[in-house]
Formats: sequence, C-alpha cells, structure tokens
Amino acid sequence: MNKSEIADYNNRLRTASPKEMLLWAFRTFPYQTAMTTSFQVSGTVLMHMIRDITFDFPLFFIDTGYHFSETREFKNRLRQEWNMNIHTILPTVSRKKQDERFGPRLYDSNPELCCRLNKQIPLKNLKKEIAVQAWISALRTHQGETRRRIQPVMTDADGFVRIHPLWNWTWNDVWKYIHEFSIPYHPLYDKGYTSIGCFPPSCTRKNDISNGERAGRWKGKGKSECGLHSDLDYEKKKERNRS
Repeated sequence: MNKSEIADYNNRLRTASPKEMLLWAFRTFPYQTAMTTSFQVSGTVLMHMIRDITFDFPLFFIDTGYHFSETREFKNRLRQEWNMNIHTILPTVSRKKQDERFGPRLYDSNPELCCRLNKQIPLKNLKKEIAVQAWISALRTHQGETRRRIQPVMTDADGFVRIHPLWNWTWNDVWKYIHEFSIPYHPLYDKGYTSIGCFPPSCTRKNDISNGERAGRWKGKGKSECGLHSDLDYEKKKERNRS
C-alpha cells in the first residue's frame, strides 16, 4: 500500500466509528488481519467490538516471561468467557539463557535489549510465519507524546498495514464503553495502574492518571515505548537521517 492510498484511506476513515473501521479492515483484507494484545483496557474494548463482527479472529499475546500473574489469568478468562482465538507467542531465547548471556535483571541493566529480545523479535518472527497483511492495534493519540501522531491507517517498517480503530479515543471514552457494555477488564486497573506491561517495578508502576496514562512505564529509564510500535515513524526517521 503506497502513501497515496494511505492518505486516501485516512481521509475516508477519519470520521468513521471504530466498528466502521473494523468492518473496513475485514473487507479490505479478508482473512488477512490479526491483532496483538496485552489485555489492557483499549485492547479489551477492541476485542469486544471484534467478537460482535467476526468469529475466530486471531489474537496474539507475546508472553515475555515477565507478565503479571493477573495478566495471564485475565487472558485465560477472556479466552473461556468470550471464546477468543488467542495464541501465545514466546521469545526464541529463554529467560534462563538471557540471564546467562547478559546477566540477571536485564530489564534493569538494558531495558531496550530486554524489550527487543522479548517483544520485538518474537513479533518480527511471527509476521514472517503467518499470512497477515494488516494488524489491528489499540494505540490512541491521547496515550502520550510518542503517540500524538497516530493516524487511523499507517504502515510499518516491514510494509504491513497498521489499523488504529480507537486512534482518537480518550481515556474517558474507553472507560465509558467498558461501563456501558459491562465488559470485564484487567484487575490491576482497580489497584492503581493506568498502563500495564511487565511486572518489574522498573517496567510498570502504579500511576495517577493526571500524570498521563503511560507515566508509570519505565520510570526513570529514559524510555516510553517497548518498540513494537516505534517503526510507525519509519519514514520520518529516514528523512531525519538524510538531513
């Protein structure tokens, strides 16, 4: 999909509802769409919408080996109650081998490498193995500065289409939907978390929403993203490198 097509789709979808965007995605890329999820509230909202539209949609959970037990329990709950087609993806290098090669607590000593080994590489490998052209994502512009430029439709560095049905939703929009439809959500939100990743305190901490949704992630590490979505700025990066 070239830049002109992306611009055209964004113009058409900018005022579309999330469900309308999902319908467009399934019609434009029939049987070639998928979604990764870590079972945070935005992703759960999308899953609820998707199950109203289609059956047996493929969802992929990248299990880094560092997820909260509550995350795994919530994943199993949704798989059972909603009959979701959830696949668990594991890193190719085990946690034990990572500790032997790089030392313990890699998430503290080198969080960028930790995310690359446990999130980015597993996703890259997955994208090579399955016949998917478009990935649905729960990214939203209101989640933080690094996501301000999210558009309804984008491409990544590998040429895959990324679709963001909730791109312009706020924190309040997400929770309004959750309460309106009485859908289950990750239990750690009730314990003071506003964004949920891996369990080490250097990766995920409790946070007041007034600080921003993702202010509790990698606090003090000079890092705000795991890298799964940073390649959406690929063209801008190339332009900066040329200048």
